[in-house]
Amino acid sequence: MGRHSLLAVLAAAGLAACGTETAPRQAGAEPHARLACAACHQGGLADRELAAVPSGACVASGCHGNEVPAQVMIQTVRFTHRGHGSSGSVAIGCAGCHTHRAGGDSLKAGPGTCGLCHADELSGARGDDCRLCHTTLAHDGMTSQGVAIPHEGLPWIEGGCLRCHYAVAKPVHEVSLTRCAACHDDVDAVTQAGIGEDLHPAHAGNTCGACHEEDNHQIEAMSSAVDLQCADCHTEEHGVEVDVAWLDAATCDACHSEAHQGEQRLVLGILPDSQAAAPSNHFMDGLTCRSCHLPLGGATSERRLGSSVACVQCHRPEYATILRWWNEGIAERTRMVDRYLTGAEQAVAGREEGDTAVQTTARARAMLSLLERAGGQHNLPLTHRIFEDVVADATEAYRLAGRDAPAAPQLGRTPRQGICAYCHYTLPEPGFSERMDDAFHREVLGRR
Repeated sequence: MGRHSLLAVLAAAGLAACGTETAPRQAGAEPHARLACAACHQGGLADRELAAVPSGACVASGCHGNEVPAQVMIQTVRFTHRGHGSSGSVAIGCAGCHTHRAGGDSLKAGPGTCGLCHADELSGARGDDCRLCHTTLAHDGMTSQGVAIPHEGLPWIEGGCLRCHYAVAKPVHEVSLTRCAACHDDVDAVTQAGIGEDLHPAHAGNTCGACHEEDNHQIEAMSSAVDLQCADCHTEEHGVEVDVAWLDAATCDACHSEAHQGEQRLVLGILPDSQAAAPSNHFMDGLTCRSCHLPLGGATSERRLGSSVACVQCHRPEYATILRWWNEGIAERTRMVDRYLTGAEQAVAGREEGDTAVQTTARARAMLSLLERAGGQHNLPLTHRIFEDVVADATEAYRLAGRDAPAAPQLGRTPRQGICAYCHYTLPEPGFSERMDDAFHREVLGRR
């Protein structure tokens, strides 16, 4: 309720005016409209329009005595409702969460003050703390580039929400003296009398937000692999230094609605036609866009380009060749898969747009186009899986069209981390022991 929404208008003259019960409740009417103000708002400061609402007034006979639901849900959080807050170090009554503004608006309850009691869980020390409240993540968040992230069943969620959400607002418990002045004339005297005292019992029946600031739990930032900033890649754009002109500006999607959307999809492993997610290993290891996209050519370089220079900052010098191997392998597989898919598209040409074979080739083409736009090196295992899916879709389109499919392209071994094909992605597959000395390979494979 805050200073204005804490309790309804209860000036002394007003108490007499609303002291009788109104007509019986009509269907669809606000249930509290039939109550006298004094039925809920009791105690001191009634002449200051700030009378408290003790919980006893809410659960009185004929009101919410046996109707308080055992569990409720606010936004994405389901929690025990009956008796909620009554057993903590600070007892919270109904009015601690349920509020309404003066004038008879409906009672509302929101998450604004949850952080005041659950400060330890919201400290950000452990990513799994979030799951204490957010047990069912049935919502689709949006990245800065408009990529929907279906949270329900994300494979990395057990690794901690803070991998993406790394700046969660911490609750602020301090109370400004200006909040006290809303009720108390002599703030200095009240402050002096309250030193060393727990002020909560004296304010029972008041909402937490009447004194403490509300909205003290929110996500302030996300990983830069998700919350992409212009300056993550560009030091200069449109002839303007990004760091100077757009230091506090919105992300680049304000002007370019789909800028880098494909790259985000691959990094996060979220494809347009699937609710499953397969995030890249580098993302899971904590890398961001800036980790690989370095400013080349000095501080005035217009763009930050991905380079093998970034690879050797974390790995041994031998890793400098891996990005080239990846790009060569992706390019060659793209050419082979594109030829195979083009043949399937020709085989189904002339069919109705809604034909299953046509839709199958259209889906495959969209996935292959995503790779060409986004760069498969952002998530090599997922890229290889897309190649396999496109080939499978093209083969199915041939079958649906009643045509014999030609020999499918040989894509090579799946590039899983820890096996040779993860680095040696070129085609034809090389003799793996010929590229580097045996000592290096033994170290990479963990054979000491």
